[in-house]
Amino acid sequence: MAESQPAKKKGGYTYGRRAANRQLSNTAEESVLCIYHGHSLGRFSSASMRFDSHQACVRCVAAAREGRISLDIDTLLHRERKRALKFWSQVDIGAPDECWDWKGYCASSTGMPQFAWRRPGISSSTQHHPQRVAMWYSWGDLGFTGVKTTCGNRYCCNPFHLIPQGIGVFVDNDTYIENFELACQLHTLKQQVAEYQIELALEEQAKIVDQQLVDERADLVFAPDSEFSERLEAVMEDLLAGRNPGQASNLNLQLNEEEENPTDEF
Repeated sequence: MAESQPAKKKGGYTYGRRAANRQLSNTAEESVLCIYHGHSLGRFSSASMRFDSHQACVRCVAAAREGRISLDIDTLLHRERKRALKFWSQVDIGAPDECWDWKGYCASSTGMPQFAWRRPGISSSTQHHPQRVAMWYSWGDLGFTGVKTTCGNRYCCNPFHLIPQGIGVFVDNDTYIENFELACQLHTLKQQVAEYQIELALEEQAKIVDQQLVDERADLVFAPDSEFSERLEAVMEDLLAGRNPGQASNLNLQLNEEEENPTDEF
């Protein structure tokens, strides 16, 4: 079986040109932790083995060469699952044989689709093409390996239309459509994205309600004709309910400290 290649359609687009024509090296080094669970050097290790030419995880490369695509969010590290849902929520997910167009941010000057993600040790850029991010969340954490579509659509993020370049992928794309396991993962992904969008909508609605309540309290506290007892009662109710501005600042600081907890990676 020959190595899988993207269709040679006019208007095809390759993202990651600096690595597209470079072959994967035969040497690996200890580097940044892979975004997939179980790919670390040890149970509590914060590093993974990556090829020094592309910074691709050696375990993800082995899976990609066998054509093992995964859309299962639960295979990612805990800290990456919310980001993955955020990414897929900006993709028009359809059938395996359809293009999944990017619906997120595009640069106003060039029209280039972009997804914000800071990846120290992998890339110095804070903005990545969605096709590369889709590759990371399906084919594996392949570093800055080049990726090209089989459909020629620069906005398509369908993993079944993406082929990593230069690592040797030996698969038949038609088999993905008949794969029952991938069909189940795709159905689950759509449900998780829908639940994530509902959760975001509820959080946004809660913020609006809280802001309206804060505004009403502010009008009451700072109104010149309001009595001292009414002001005191409003302030005490806010303190007990956790709506006081000072309490909100302390809560945000505590949440930021919890996000930096290294044990959340496992």
